[in-house]
Amino acid sequence: MHRSVPLLIAVLVAAVVFAAALLGRSTDAAPTGSTLTAQDRLALDAPAVVRGAPALPVDPAVDLGDPEAVARAYLIAALSLVADDTGRTHLRAAGYAEPGSPPATVGVLVLDPPPPGEVRRAAVRDLELVAAAPDDRRRAYLAAVETITGPPGGPGRNALVNGHLVLAFQPDGRWLVASDTAPDPDLDRLLEGESE
Repeated sequence: MHRSVPLLIAVLVAAVVFAAALLGRSTDAAPTGSTLTAQDRLALDAPAVVRGAPALPVDPAVDLGDPEAVARAYLIAALSLVADDTGRTHLRAAGYAEPGSPPATVGVLVLDPPPPGEVRRAAVRDLELVAAAPDDRRRAYLAAVETITGPPGGPGRNALVNGHLVLAFQPDGRWLVASDTAPDPDLDRLLEGESE
C-alpha cells in the first residue's frame, strides 16, 4: 500500500492543477484559435505588431466598378512586400477594401517578410468567381497568386498562395474587398460577412 501513495499524490496534484486551470478561465474570454489575446502576448512575450504607413491612393487605371479588376489590384498590393514590412501591418491594399473592414483598417499582417535587400512581387495567376449572394451585392472569388521573392529586378524564389476574397458592392457603384481569408469551404458564411 505504501508504494501506491506517491501515485495517488501525483494523481491528486494533477487533478488540482487541472481544476485550477478550468476555474481560472473566464467564461466571457474571446475565442483564441489562431488569435492571440493580450494575455497570450504577455505570457509569450510576443512583440507588439505596429501599424504600417497610411494607405496609398488606388491606381487610377483600375476600374473600381469591375470586381475582378479590384480583386486583382488588391491581391497584388496586399501580397507585394518589402523587408521593412517586418513586425508591422501594411496598408498598401487598403484603398481597394471596404471602409471599416479588416483589410481597410488593419491591413495585411506580414508573417513572412522578405529578407533585407529583397522584395516580394505578386501576380494573380487565377481568379475564379465561386459564389454570389442572391442579390449579387457580394461575390466570393478563389484566387491563386504567384509570389516571387528575391532582389529587386532579379530572379527569385516562387511560391503559390491561395485564398478567398469577398467583394461587396458599394452604394457609389464601386466593388471593394470586404474580407480576405485562407480558402474557406463555408462560402455562405463568407458571403454573409461573418469571416472577421
